[in-house]
Amino acid sequence: MSSRPARRAALLSILALSACGGPIAQAASAARTSGGGGTPAPTAAEATPPTVPSPAPAPAAASPTVSETQTVKLTRSQVKSVQRRARVRADGAIGSKTRAALKRYQAKKRLVRTGRPNLQTLKAMKLAFAKKVEQQLVARQRAAAPLAGAVPGYTFPIQGSWSFGGSATAFGDRGGAHEGVDLLSACGTPVVAASSGTVKANADQSAAGNYLVLTDTPSGEDQAYMHLQSASPLQLGTRVEAGSPIGAVGDTGNATACLLHFELWGAPGWQDGKPRDPSGDLESWGGTPSAAAR
Repeated sequence: MSSRPARRAALLSILALSACGGPIAQAASAARTSGGGGTPAPTAAEATPPTVPSPAPAPAAASPTVSETQTVKLTRSQVKSVQRRARVRADGAIGSKTRAALKRYQAKKRLVRTGRPNLQTLKAMKLAFAKKVEQQLVARQRAAAPLAGAVPGYTFPIQGSWSFGGSATAFGDRGGAHEGVDLLSACGTPVVAASSGTVKANADQSAAGNYLVLTDTPSGEDQAYMHLQSASPLQLGTRVEAGSPIGAVGDTGNATACLLHFELWGAPGWQDGKPRDPSGDLESWGGTPSAAAR
């Protein structure tokens, strides 16, 4: 056992080391600074949170792609120029003779045979005002772009200007025989899938014209798209996503104008189930009427 003088000497040595800032004093000071945990407190530089870089600016929106087979509205003077190229009397009016002449011209040039003036035909005719018409189409389509993300997983089926039809074109009209809604738009305006789904039917019928039906949609309802300009290239069983191209607005079947007839059918689906008014859904998918049909 150590004597009292020895213990006193040892204590004096410890106190001397503390006064000089030795390891014991430094450790004690570090413990006090860190709150007693033994971990040194961060320096001022370490305590400053890292700077979060600003997000990169979003890329500029690309110009919308317009359908070159979409019917375009021309001035009387422009119609006359088209008629001269099509070798028909230039009276400034698009009548049956002009439409027949345009179909012949389009067939000769291996264009889509619409029988109506469109950007594709104007370019083939090398008309000076074709560029101006294209710029007008781009501007109109940009203004009529559907609202993005209105309802996740859905988009408006017509990618361009459109309007509701007049009398007898709403759901339930014609004594209840009208099982969908008519959306008027220029022939050739792109039509896309309103949601994901699987092609259930792709055919032609005297009343419906060229039509496509999607099943296995998010809501479980079948979607029918009728009076398409030409048969959709999609095969039966093909899986599509919202916004996938399926065709273009047309006037096939018993349509008296360029339009898309759209239907929604509950289980067990198209023809076997029960149709309902799709107007509210179309509006929630970004459907805002933007122009009268031409």
